Amino acid sequence: MKKMHVWMLAAILVFCGASVFTSCSSDDDDKNNDPVKEQTEAEKNRDKFIEHTRAMVKELAENLNFESWEAANNYNLYFNQYVLANKDFENSLVSSIFHMLASNIQEVKAGSELAAMGFNQYIDLNLSNFKYRFTMKDGQTDFDIEEADAFEIILNGYNPKTQQLENGLYKVNLKMEGAGRKRVVPVKNSDGAAIVVTLPSELTFTLSNKVSGTWHADFSGNISYKLPEGATDNSQGYTAEAKINSDILAAEGKKGDKTQLDLSISSDRVNGHATAFGSWTQNGRKMLELSLKESGENMGGISNLDMSQFSSTSSIFEVIASILSTRSIDAKVTLLDDLSVKFSMSNMQKLLELDSEYRTVGRNYASKETIDEYTKKLNELVKAEISCKGTNQTLPMRLATTPVGIDYWAVYQVKFSEEDYVSLLAMLDRKTFAYVLNIMDHSADHMQQGVIVVRQLIEFALLFNQKLAEIGVSQDEN
Repeated sequence: MKKMHVWMLAAILVFCGASVFTSCSSDDDDKNNDPVKEQTEAEKNRDKFIEHTRAMVKELAENLNFESWEAANNYNLYFNQYVLANKDFENSLVSSIFHMLASNIQEVKAGSELAAMGFNQYIDLNLSNFKYRFTMKDGQTDFDIEEADAFEIILNGYNPKTQQLENGLYKVNLKMEGAGRKRVVPVKNSDGAAIVVTLPSELTFTLSNKVSGTWHADFSGNISYKLPEGATDNSQGYTAEAKINSDILAAEGKKGDKTQLDLSISSDRVNGHATAFGSWTQNGRKMLELSLKESGENMGGISNLDMSQFSSTSSIFEVIASILSTRSIDAKVTLLDDLSVKFSMSNMQKLLELDSEYRTVGRNYASKETIDEYTKKLNELVKAEISCKGTNQTLPMRLATTPVGIDYWAVYQVKFSEEDYVSLLAMLDRKTFAYVLNIMDHSADHMQQGVIVVRQLIEFALLFNQKLAEIGVSQDEN
């Protein structure tokens, strides 16, 4: 987590300074070498920045329907409590998997790859065929299990319309298709038996409620995972894509949010390159877009990220730090389809080490001259700029040593003219800061619950690997 300061500076710049930079004014006027005119232009630009800041951040806050966020948070809380953190569900799921294993024993064909590996029996565990319905009983803990057309979970819950606890109020539906990566797991204490695990290449999901008497999809989407042509593992790379849609509160007749998240990661492990893309669209308006290009040696980074090195207690910052530990990263963030901020970071390992040193000396009341030395070195490794859509204007940014209370910090400045750099801290006005605090305050708890859901889903994946390890040790560790 100590290595995250540079990246967090970037995130703070983007989030807190979103609308600070969205009023980039045109640079079409003829330039001359008149310093008075340049100073006047710089002051006009700065005034427009601050004026537009209040309107843009206010608009951002008003476009976030916090009632929908609260509904999503309650969904997450319920899902965490009665499914992901429910030992009865965990036991039912594990027993179903073992039932599937026990009923699918086959003989190995002579001359096959499994025969060459020394196996004579195998169990074909294709997760695309895992089609069971788990229906919650009245006690809201245990589940009835039956075969179905897909993997389903039927949950009881409180209906806000009838104000009663009702059975079968929520439904989780997962359709797993395609054959992706395969794993071969030798069975312990057996005479040549193995489990062949085939992971699906595509997953389609829906989370629905029946509050109004008919099923309404609150969340839906699909996730795909593709390997290079002819590959059976991800040693050469992979491409993962996800599309998630939400339509919260519409079933209750309230104002809802139609939100779409698009995510993709493409990894080339042979050449050590990777790209990532993400966008968030809400009620038809693109709120955020992020793209990242990574290149480096065949170690670290997205292209060679090994999730097995992290446990369920690892922080998200540890994962991000591991991704950043590569040779170079080019990142671009676009907010409200208006402002773009670009960062080019070279020699990430050196940058993270330098940043750690900078913060250590900073906590020990380092002098301005000492911080200046670190600021200069950081500027050599990080290049940043902002641009406004429709104006074709690009403004360079740089870190500068800035007094903050009794300390000195390396803070980003924006260049308005050759002689006029304005600090980010100086550009934030009181109302802008208040709007940012409003957004952060309203969203913090809901985002935290989303992180908990992701963490517990990872724990389920780890549990699956643990149960396989109890049977045998995988021969494919990729």
